[in-house]
Amino acid sequence: MKTITTTLLFLCGAAFSNADERPNIILIMVDDMGRDWVSCYGAQHQTPNVDRLAREGVRYETAWCMPSCTPTRVTLLTGQYPFRHGWTQHYDVPRWGGEGLSWSKFTTFARVLRDAGYATAIGGKWQINHLGKQPDALKHHGFDEHCVWTGLEAERQETETRYWGGHIMTNGRRQTATYGPDKINEFLIDFIRRKKDGPFLAYYAMLLTHGPHTTTPLNKADLPEGKPALYAGNVSYMDHLVGKLVQAVDDAGLRENTLIIFTGDNGSASAGVLNNELYPKGKGRQADWGAHVPFIVRAPFLADGGRVSRDLIDFTDVYPMFLELADTTPPDGVTLDGKSLVASLRGSEDPFDKRSWIYSQLGEFRMVRDWHHIVDSEGNFHDLGKDPRQEHEVNPLDKIAPGRRQRLQMILDRFPHDVPAPFEEFRERLRSSEAAAIR
Repeated sequence: MKTITTTLLFLCGAAFSNADERPNIILIMVDDMGRDWVSCYGAQHQTPNVDRLAREGVRYETAWCMPSCTPTRVTLLTGQYPFRHGWTQHYDVPRWGGEGLSWSKFTTFARVLRDAGYATAIGGKWQINHLGKQPDALKHHGFDEHCVWTGLEAERQETETRYWGGHIMTNGRRQTATYGPDKINEFLIDFIRRKKDGPFLAYYAMLLTHGPHTTTPLNKADLPEGKPALYAGNVSYMDHLVGKLVQAVDDAGLRENTLIIFTGDNGSASAGVLNNELYPKGKGRQADWGAHVPFIVRAPFLADGGRVSRDLIDFTDVYPMFLELADTTPPDGVTLDGKSLVASLRGSEDPFDKRSWIYSQLGEFRMVRDWHHIVDSEGNFHDLGKDPRQEHEVNPLDKIAPGRRQRLQMILDRFPHDVPAPFEEFRERLRSSEAAAIR
């Protein structure tokens, strides 16, 4: 009898151990900052903590989001392109009204992972639901816990503040934080420590480096002069907070079994210096630099550090990667547009494991690129290796270019028309009220 009991305990322990082997997942997304402010990509500004992640992980050279905030966030959360989910343009739900992201129509990666046994939390910025009118929205979308800036709610002016004296909501309780980004960072570190027996998902949608740009706890005594200096200070403090979070993971003994992604939600809001050349402001731009963001992954259980990858990535690839790592599948009827990055992180050389193009969209403007060339919906075609600012037509003597153009155009042409935006009715009301005010 004792032998049978011991065997059963062993089997139960083995099952528990196997469940625990699923990795923890941390997704860090900085707001309004592209590659031109990250030193490991060749930027003039120094970001030592993000650089450390790159040294210990894989730095992807070509990753695309959408050129604007909320289209990127909805694409990331749903694993679908804007023409499928309808958020083709930026829309600030707390400020302008509307249903927001519907949990009855869309299933986020957080909800799937929570249903698969992950503890889940979000810290930072949401903005795609009105949390004052939909207080349980984050729970419905799959987050057990939250510590977020609610976004500017039109009827509550105090919600405008996100930095000094920031209006922060933690698990439904609203309070004023000394410095909003610090409060959120501390919350996520506490979540990681409490859930270290895992597995857990932490979505860190950072407030920095979005405007209004102001001082930080690192430069509060010496007020920098001008917006560029304030923005640079915000980038430095963002890097400081990333360093604190990563160190907390390592101090908790979670380094080997935790995947950490660092990326951005669109191009930079302030022009930077990349490879010793002035790099244009990218936010909202209908060009490669509007969507081209840093993408760094530290996952010791998948990849050795110090690797630079030319594999192509866009934000629809994150959702299927999380599902593969969590050993689960999307709900029935859910269409995912991306391809898991797990094979890429493992160093696969099989072309069938990888993408050969990536896609981005803003409004009716669409663009698709491969490793070298880009085609957009206005008929433009450029060689990004030779013309990164997309200023010149491809040389007519280039014999490879016509075939590349035809292939990319065929990819662009096969995508369906945009579905209606969920907030279009409210957008029209806003336009009408603004027109009436002018009259």
